[in-house]
Amino acid sequence: MSISDQPFASPASAPEATGEWSSLGLLPEVQGAVDNMGFATPSSIQRIAIPQITSGGNMVVAAATGSGKTLAYLLPVINALKSQEQLSDATVRKPGRPRALVLVPTRELAAQVLGVTKQVAHTAKVSSCGIFGGEDYGKQKRELAACQDVVVGSPGRLLKHRDQGTLFLSQVTHVVIDEVDTMLTQGFGPDITALVKPLMRRQGEDAVQFVLVSATVTAALRRLLEAGEFPKVRMVETRDVHRALPNMKHAMVDCKGRDKLSVLLEVLAQHGGSGSSAAAQAAARTLIFCNTVASARAVDHALRDAGVAAAAYHGEVPSAQRAAALAAFRAGSPPRLVATDVAARGLDLPEVGHVIMFDFPLNPVDYLHRSGRTARMGARGRVTSLLAKRDRVLAAAIEAAVLAGRPLDALTARRTDYLPGGKLAAKSGSRGGGGGGSGSSARRTGSSDASARRPRSAAGGGGRGAAAGGGGGPRGKGVPRRRRRGGGGPGDDSTGVESSLMLVAF
Repeated sequence: MSISDQPFASPASAPEATGEWSSLGLLPEVQGAVDNMGFATPSSIQRIAIPQITSGGNMVVAAATGSGKTLAYLLPVINALKSQEQLSDATVRKPGRPRALVLVPTRELAAQVLGVTKQVAHTAKVSSCGIFGGEDYGKQKRELAACQDVVVGSPGRLLKHRDQGTLFLSQVTHVVIDEVDTMLTQGFGPDITALVKPLMRRQGEDAVQFVLVSATVTAALRRLLEAGEFPKVRMVETRDVHRALPNMKHAMVDCKGRDKLSVLLEVLAQHGGSGSSAAAQAAARTLIFCNTVASARAVDHALRDAGVAAAAYHGEVPSAQRAAALAAFRAGSPPRLVATDVAARGLDLPEVGHVIMFDFPLNPVDYLHRSGRTARMGARGRVTSLLAKRDRVLAAAIEAAVLAGRPLDALTARRTDYLPGGKLAAKSGSRGGGGGGSGSSARRTGSSDASARRPRSAAGGGGRGAAAGGGGGPRGKGVPRRRRRGGGGPGDDSTGVESSLMLVAF
């Protein structure tokens, strides 16, 4: 396998059939909510999932990040609550007894989902509140006592209210577990079990509907489903699950022989960094991912020393400061956020046009979640990854999968998996074919031709697929030579980020 010296993207897929909100069976007051929110037509997962959830039964909803999953589950759940009201002669609201629970892993995601819930609830005339950490406990007690229909919360805080007698689950008819893949892998399992196990015992007309929502169907989620905890569960998923979106452009920058912080500053300067106008910086909201808190701190300090404004967002930032940093980033001041994977899941940041992976993720699922912070709901986005030597195997595998439009979730960082006889040998193809034309390039793996192991000049003609011409020996040791990009004419959207990217052949 090899890492290219050009930006790349998934092949465009055939357009999916579209539908109208009126075809999804929503009550007028619920459909009125999406009309007020300005969504002209439902997204793919909304079009598929809403009728399925409305029909009842346990569901798994899987779709790519940024595809509209929150409304895909909120609308049918609130629609069901309104239907209950219309069919009941008695009041269905009781103090401290919500009818629907939405479980989320983090305070920030809870606040985000609550915001969407309140937008729908305002028009649909249902009540809602948020119960999660970092907020005043006494205020939450008062809100629960005020007859809430929908409660959005984190498992730990909900358990605390239940155990202290301020939250009762006897009236719950719907439970949504959002970001269930994260919940299962980050230690939320015991709290979730404590909350929902009693509800799972209900049968017949008293049965609770469970909706599990995720951007990835991980091994942990599959094990949960195979264990039979949720009987007769059905799954709806879009075809983009585990795949990179075609409206997302990727670039892999090999930092061999160079300081990664210097490369980061170069990338930022070329994409709305400190050297750009204020308007360009505001438009180019950039999210920078690091693998550890220590790395995030180092990047944050380096950016500040270089005069590049950025906010920090990781587990050691107090929750109130973290919320303030996120709000400031959303507003564009500063237009850069340095974060760990605490920001990689669930957060809807439609302003983000560029994701930079300062530290390359250790697995493909994290790559999907991080990259999913941009190119949301059909917008265009860019993902730039800075590579160390240890990252090259997984990076090359991700590139090959993205170019082929294949799922990424099964990829590994083990070189032997891609060798003949390895479990992923069939997935180790690079950009195939020779000749020119956009989207193709000469195969380089194992080539002894020196020109096949040198970065190609964009000025040599033949488009992205043209092989490098001319002489020159193999690349020497030490600091790699930097490739000079040719000038881009009309239609060339390259901006020079790849000037530091060096080809790596295995």
